[in-house]
Amino acid sequence: MTTKIVAFVSLLTFSAVAFAQSDYAKLTSALYPNNQEDQAFASKFFEIVEAHKMADPLLEGKGPSIREYSIDKIKFSFITNITDTTVDLVFFNWTLASFQGLEFNKTLSNFYGSNVYIMKNINRKSIANQGKDRSQLTNFSYIFGANYMEKQIKMNAPQSYKVPDQYLNWKPNPEYMDRSTPLRQTLDTNTLVILSPSKELFFDGAGISAKLRPKIEAQFPQVGGFQNMIMGMMVHEMYHAKTGEDQVNNFATKRKINDDRKEVVKQIEGDANLRSLMATYVKIIFSLGDSLKNKTANAREFEQLSDLKAVIRTIKNNYSITWNFIWDYEYTEGFAEYVSAYSMIQVGVTTFAQKIDLEKGDESNNFAYRTGAIGGLYLSSRLHQMPFTNNEDHQESVWEIILRLSNTKASEQSLDELTSKYQNVPVDGDNEIKMVIDYLVSTVMDLK
Repeated sequence: MTTKIVAFVSLLTFSAVAFAQSDYAKLTSALYPNNQEDQAFASKFFEIVEAHKMADPLLEGKGPSIREYSIDKIKFSFITNITDTTVDLVFFNWTLASFQGLEFNKTLSNFYGSNVYIMKNINRKSIANQGKDRSQLTNFSYIFGANYMEKQIKMNAPQSYKVPDQYLNWKPNPEYMDRSTPLRQTLDTNTLVILSPSKELFFDGAGISAKLRPKIEAQFPQVGGFQNMIMGMMVHEMYHAKTGEDQVNNFATKRKINDDRKEVVKQIEGDANLRSLMATYVKIIFSLGDSLKNKTANAREFEQLSDLKAVIRTIKNNYSITWNFIWDYEYTEGFAEYVSAYSMIQVGVTTFAQKIDLEKGDESNNFAYRTGAIGGLYLSSRLHQMPFTNNEDHQESVWEIILRLSNTKASEQSLDELTSKYQNVPVDGDNEIKMVIDYLVSTVMDLK
């Protein structure tokens, strides 16, 4: 295919046009004219985009993991006009060059308030990387730029290292978009997020048969509804996509936390006292989540913070390998979960109290996702700050920051007394520990 790059022609042409205020109802009606459910989903997503335009100390994401996590600045596209073989992609926040096949759309641009583009009649498998043979579309995916993988692999390699062709040219399925295509060439070291509000796409991508779909759909309320489940996943995964892009482009430093997962598993499996401490840690933070539902802190909450400080001190001093894993993942996964939770609350997909309960009950994720998310919610709702500067490494955990800012003193009760105090908190400690071990085992090859 002949590549024809037209550097910013349409961007420059249309930038002179005065946009009207965003009209997301008209935008989503134009995107999905025949499906009101998809319209409602997309409208709520664009409310999140609008909400992200407001500066927030946590959503701005200062620190080594990310720079300025704000969806109104992230390049994303919605899948529309799905057929058995093709789709259209509608691009938002595209700031790179125009290229052959990318069409400017004036109507959608007026509704959105800035430039919107469309790529039409794209082979579905060329952007698919999930499901059977990794050739099925899902509600969330992304496309790496042509040089993204090379730069990522070489980040920690010697300067002379040459990335093998099989890594550079790897495709999830044979029909996947090649690195030489105009889109991936133009992306270069950037990422394009791909989204869809479609329930049908969710069922197809998950391999759920038509017969089972009503049963699965009936279970959606348990996770806050389809909208909360899928949109929350989108915001969470967009956070990860942005952290990767930032690190590849040297906008954020790479975290260097010593958390050897093989050793973490050995330590957890081999020490009943550690398992008890971890379970108590989770129970205290989940209790703090419940306390957060009150508008102001009370004596019980201060007591919980004091108890938490004593537990953290013991884990940190006696089981440093495991502690490194916990607090590292409370940032890397917990903060992705936090920005997702915060965004859902902002636009009313769930209430604050509902989201706390959903985080506590989300057994699809190990507890570090959820304790980190609750930590973020604590910082934003109680302390209204995130005290990191750009490119500063995290020297302490999110909960240590909370304890420091709240001037909390450690409880003088014994660990046995603390464990006993929280024994009736409705948390299955054994299962929480099992989920951590299962996660660690699944992410390390040849663990044993």
